[in-house]
Amino acid sequence: MKKSLVALAALAVIGAASAQSSVTMYGAVEPTVDFGYKNRTSTSVDTFNAAGVLTGTTRTHTEYKPGFRVNDGNDQGAGTSRIGWLGTEDLGGGLKAKFQLEMGLRIDDGCVTEAGSACSSGQSGGNLFGRNAWLGLEGGFGEVRIGRQVLGSFGVQGKSWAAGSSSGLYEAGGVTTAMGGVRFANAIKYITPNFGGFTGTVTLGAPEVAAGANNTSATTAAGIVSTTDAKSKTGIDLALEYANGPLYVGGGYNRTGSNSGTNNGLAGVLNSVNRTEARSKQHTLGASYDFGVIKPFINYTRSNVDASNVTVTGGTSAAALATNTPTKAKAWTLGLRAPIGAATLIAAYGTEKTTGAGTALTASAVTGTRAFDGKEKAFQIGAQYPLSKRTLLEVNYGQYKNDNTTRDTTLAAGVVTGSTLTTSNNKISALNFGIKHSF
Repeated sequence: MKKSLVALAALAVIGAASAQSSVTMYGAVEPTVDFGYKNRTSTSVDTFNAAGVLTGTTRTHTEYKPGFRVNDGNDQGAGTSRIGWLGTEDLGGGLKAKFQLEMGLRIDDGCVTEAGSACSSGQSGGNLFGRNAWLGLEGGFGEVRIGRQVLGSFGVQGKSWAAGSSSGLYEAGGVTTAMGGVRFANAIKYITPNFGGFTGTVTLGAPEVAAGANNTSATTAAGIVSTTDAKSKTGIDLALEYANGPLYVGGGYNRTGSNSGTNNGLAGVLNSVNRTEARSKQHTLGASYDFGVIKPFINYTRSNVDASNVTVTGGTSAAALATNTPTKAKAWTLGLRAPIGAATLIAAYGTEKTTGAGTALTASAVTGTRAFDGKEKAFQIGAQYPLSKRTLLEVNYGQYKNDNTTRDTTLAAGVVTGSTLTTSNNKISALNFGIKHSF
């Protein structure tokens, strides 16, 4: 009897310990078929002389019409299928250890979607777990995660797009510039507890560069010393969200930047310098409200990017060349979801306008200017029908268009000597059918 009681007690302890730790495998597979897929691209390059007279022109037009194609997900083959592992362990006292490892894959050809890209740390290999790879602690203070993870500001965008965060041809939010590139690698993320519907996130991306690229130097046989430095600025991402009942409102901010330079010296004399610097700041605001019969979505995103390059040759500033190309982008998306019986209707429209102006200088004199104007538009209309809690039928018609205009002007002593006007447009459309199974 005593031995039986001891055995039962031991089993109870083992069971309790097992219940405190768990690992869940999950994922989604989403093959889709496009019918009537078309991709048309047209470009025109016109050259003018100082009097504004056309001196030459080049025009190209290409069109891709495969009839039908098989893809993964509703985003032109970039992939929404995935497989991942989510684990948690109860450490006691309200503290938990958590981790997530998630890879993207394409169901149409079986490829891992992130494996072809270089790792951000400069190590060999690819981003096998390119969607998420982090370990964290959760408690009454909130949650802290370390590793590669989705940005809070991008979460605001995804929650204020009618079709969610899968951007591309069949999601009108695809015209919107992604906040900070969707994810930070080498990141530390803090998520606050929920305060009456309010939650906030702060994510810092460590300023790491490729191995061997930071502050390195070498001396050649000719006595030329080359020093190269490259540095990424600390990435910052902030998000504040409110979700309570039918209402969702969120805002996000993202800042990234980098700079690099190469100095070459011959016998201790400066021979050439090249420096580049890039800065990016983005803001986003989004909202949705579920009225029961219809759920509207709205998102506004603004992006400012400033990139500059300075080159000095011959050891004299008289040969300096500096370029500066700042751009500004503003995007709106509007959408709705409406239940019709068991099905859900989805409709959305998005537009983005990008402008930019750049200058080129030699010996502190302006030698050229660049003006850029771009417009993007996209719309989608479709429906989803659940066959079960895990399996979903989808149909979408999507269309994406862009029109870009760039004018490059050359100057000498402040006088226009010529200009080139480049216009390009792209139109993509297709009717898409798909099925999605989550597990």
